[in-house]
Amino acid sequence: MIKSVLAAAAFALLPTVAFAEEAPKQSFTYQGVTYTYTSEVQNGVKVLKGSAYNGKVPFELKVTKSGVSGTFNRAPVNFDMHEVQHLEGKDVVEGQ
Repeated sequence: MIKSVLAAAAFALLPTVAFAEEAPKQSFTYQGVTYTYTSEVQNGVKVLKGSAYNGKVPFELKVTKSGVSGTFNRAPVNFDMHEVQHLEGKDVVEGQ
């Protein structure tokens, strides 16, 4: 279940351009849970920082073309891109 949620979170990303200003918050809802996050590129890796369940569950995910790693509710997560489910109209990594 947690991989499905995180996979959906990863694919809910739109292509991001790095700005000097704070990244705008984005959000999506998956299976009744709203995920709010910011997205930035650090050393060529897309990083999502945010929370779910009305700010009660923090997450930080590093997204590459091959997979996703990081933490969700302070627990480590790691999975390959082939496990990620696509959400209509959303891209996780530019060019995919």
